[in-house]
Amino acid sequence: MSENQIKNSISTIKKVILKGPILTNTGYGVHTRQVFKALLSRSDIDLYVQPTLWGNTSWILDSEFDNGIVGEILKYCQKSKAGLIYDVSYQVLLPNEWTIIAKKNVGITAGFEADIVKTSWISICNKMDLVITPSDFTRNAFIKTSIENNINLKTEITVINEWYYDLFDSKTYNDYFLEGLKFDKNILIIGQITSNNESSDRKNMLKTIRTAAKFVEDKNIGIVLKVNMSNYSSSSFNDIKSTLNHEVSSNVLNKIAIISGSLTIDELKSLYSHKKINCMLSGTRAEGWGLPFIESAYCGLPIIATNYSAYKEYLEDDFLGIDYDLVVFNQDNHFTDKNAKPYWADFNIESMLFCLNEFFSNEEKYINKANNRKILIKQSYNSSIIIEDYKKVFESNF
Repeated sequence: MSENQIKNSISTIKKVILKGPILTNTGYGVHTRQVFKALLSRSDIDLYVQPTLWGNTSWILDSEFDNGIVGEILKYCQKSKAGLIYDVSYQVLLPNEWTIIAKKNVGITAGFEADIVKTSWISICNKMDLVITPSDFTRNAFIKTSIENNINLKTEITVINEWYYDLFDSKTYNDYFLEGLKFDKNILIIGQITSNNESSDRKNMLKTIRTAAKFVEDKNIGIVLKVNMSNYSSSSFNDIKSTLNHEVSSNVLNKIAIISGSLTIDELKSLYSHKKINCMLSGTRAEGWGLPFIESAYCGLPIIATNYSAYKEYLEDDFLGIDYDLVVFNQDNHFTDKNAKPYWADFNIESMLFCLNEFFSNEEKYINKANNRKILIKQSYNSSIIIEDYKKVFESNF
C-alpha cells in the first residue's frame, strides 16, 4: 500500500463515541450493549465508550457476562481521553441527557411510558442529526407531542428494534433452577417496583401483585416474583418483603416465591422455560419496548398483559390482552410538562382476573399460540437481523 493510500485509509476511519448506561443491569443497559455490538460490526471506526449511571441501579461486574461482552466493553472504556474530537456520537439515554459532543450526534431512546413526552425533548431532538427509537409506540409519542404543541420536528426518527439475548439460542434449559418451588403451576411476574406510591408506579407492579394474589388465593397455583426496587442489594430485598406484607394477605404470602439479585443469561432463560412457570403476567402502564416480553415470547412462555404499547408490535394477537383505561397520571417534571395531560394505561382488575381464569382453563390453546409466536420471534428479532438494520443507518447517514 502506498503512502497516499495509507493516509487515505486513516482519514476514512471515524472516531465514534458510544455513551450510555452500558454496564448497568437495566433495560437501557441492554439497549446500549446492543448498540455496542452493532458498532463492533464496523471496520471504518475507532470506537470509544463512555459509561453513565442509571439512577441507583446495580452495575454488572462480571467481565464474562453475555459471552464476555462486558470485558470487551471495558477495553473500549479505557481508551477514552480528554480533548478528543469525535466524528459521531451515539447516546443511549433520555433526551434531556443528550449533548452535542461530536460533529454528528445520534440520540437513541425508549422514551417514557406516556403517550406524549416533555415538550423540550422535541427541541433537543432537533439538535441531533438522527433519533432512533425501538418501537413505533415511542416514535409516535414524540410526533404527537410536536403536533399538539405546534413544534416542527425536524430531525428524522428511525425505528430500530431490540433483540433477545444471543445466548438464548445456545443456552439449554436447566431443570435444577427453581427446583424448590412449592406449586406445580406458577405465574411469573417480572420487573421493577418503581414506587411504593401506586399512582406513580410506572410498571403498575403493586396492583398486578395484589390482583394475582387474589386469583391464586383459593387455587393450587403459586406466584414467582422476579422483582427489584432500584437495585439488587439486601436492603432492597428487605424492602420488597416489607412491601409484600402490606400488599398481600398473610394466607397468600406463602404462595409467593421471590427471586432477587442478578441472573445469568442461562438462569434467565431457565426461568422463562421452567416446567413450573406457566405464564408471564404484566399489568404495565406501557413499554417503549419491553425486554421481558420478547424474552418470554422467545421461550414460548404464554403472556398475559395490558393490551397496550410497544410489545403489541411483535406479539400481535398471540397474547392475552387485559382491558385498560387510559388515564392522566401524576406528572413527573422530568418526563412531562407541568400543565400537560399525559396518558398511560391502567388495567382493569376484573379483566386481569378473567384473563388468568381463561388461561388456566385453556392452557393448551395459549401454549400453542405462544409456540407459534416463538418461531416468528426467532426469525425476526435476532441480533443478525437487527444489526443489519443498524448497518443500513450507519451506511446511509454516517
